[in-house]
Amino acid sequence: MSHDFPETHWSQLLELRDPAHPRYAEHLELLARRYWTPVYHYARALRKVSAADAEDLTQQFFTMLLARRDLEKLSPERGSFRGFLKISLKHFLASADRAAAVRAPLGFPFREAEAEWQAHPDRTPEEAFDREWGRTVLLEATARLRRELEAAGRAAHADIFRRYCLEDEGASYAGLAREHGLREDDVRNILRVARQRLREILSDLLRDYLLPGQDVEEELRFILSK
Repeated sequence: MSHDFPETHWSQLLELRDPAHPRYAEHLELLARRYWTPVYHYARALRKVSAADAEDLTQQFFTMLLARRDLEKLSPERGSFRGFLKISLKHFLASADRAAAVRAPLGFPFREAEAEWQAHPDRTPEEAFDREWGRTVLLEATARLRRELEAAGRAAHADIFRRYCLEDEGASYAGLAREHGLREDDVRNILRVARQRLREILSDLLRDYLLPGQDVEEELRFILSK
């Protein structure tokens, strides 16, 4: 099964083939920030290197992509972006000369990436990459749901969803109803609507970058199973 990352639409990727494009810098920053942690996890799993070495390799990989202008080769006809990135990453890690590489700090979330890695250090490179992909998609979707609810004046709904579905294993309908001055049925309905909207948001994120023939429902099942 093939997986890509959220908010990395082919329209944006194709604009990265031209450094003179007016939105090149914007899309480049988004691309690097979206993929930094998955690349870091892949390096940790494949090379079994230290955290510091994995950070160096991740920085060097993105620097290499730009220096060699590999992004100019992007094309939907050549397969998924995930496939392109992982092939490039495999080749880079196989041939990296770390003593000669130039470190170019990009300010990405090393501590957060390492904490996630430490939670699952025995995964294969493929599993590490795909697990972080699923987490990234879900975080993006839940953040969008929260923004929507708060913008609609439903901050309490956002809090109920966050507590019950994401953070508090001890949360209950009865407890949340008491805290927010609601009935248990109200909490149940709020969660039902929020889950449905989350599914719609996830579908929108996926549909924008899937290649022809790829199944949105299959991708949804993959994400929600993580």
